[in-house]
Amino acid sequence: MGERTGTRVPGLVGAVLTVVLGAVWARRDFHAWRALGPGGLPPTPWGWLRVSALRVVALLPAPPGSGIDPGPPTPPVGRLPERGAPRPRVAPHPVPHRVLDQRAPRELARRLQQELETLAGRQGLRMATSRWERHHDALWWGTGDEIAHVHPVDGSCHAVLTPADLDVVRARGWGVVHPLAGWGGLPRTYALLFPPRDETEAGHVVTLLRAATETARKG
Repeated sequence: MGERTGTRVPGLVGAVLTVVLGAVWARRDFHAWRALGPGGLPPTPWGWLRVSALRVVALLPAPPGSGIDPGPPTPPVGRLPERGAPRPRVAPHPVPHRVLDQRAPRELARRLQQELETLAGRQGLRMATSRWERHHDALWWGTGDEIAHVHPVDGSCHAVLTPADLDVVRARGWGVVHPLAGWGGLPRTYALLFPPRDETEAGHVVTLLRAATETARKG
């Protein structure tokens, strides 16, 4: 009996320690997630549990694509330079999908938003609440698909790019593909564009937003 009790104690201590450490991690992760700002899911424990499940989905291979040849990038995107290092750190939470540093100055974030509003003045385009973010406006193509939106909290953007344009964005450091791209109706080329740090970088992000818009209008 004594030997059995002796072997159970370390196991019990280990289990309790695991529960305590898990609770500490969960509390910290919940507050880190809420600090990212609004977007997509309610900032509640239930919302955090849902995004935690989505983090598991994000680890899975993306669903197979259509196999269509991506072709060349759009000319303005193909001429983009390398983005200067370092790249911003991206939060591990797929919703909301945000950066942890290198946030854009407010005036540059406003410039990007104004660019979308100007583009919305073209025929067939409009501004309406984002399907994915649900807390701010996005640029839409008619009654069809959402094209792009700006995140006021950090100045990053989400945009639907062509496969070739997305390859350029990733290779030259202008952004990353969304971890849930291809899942739940999210386009496979749904990209996070990093916040601009200065006027020059803002101009390059505008180039990407305009390319996404022109692709949507032609497609």
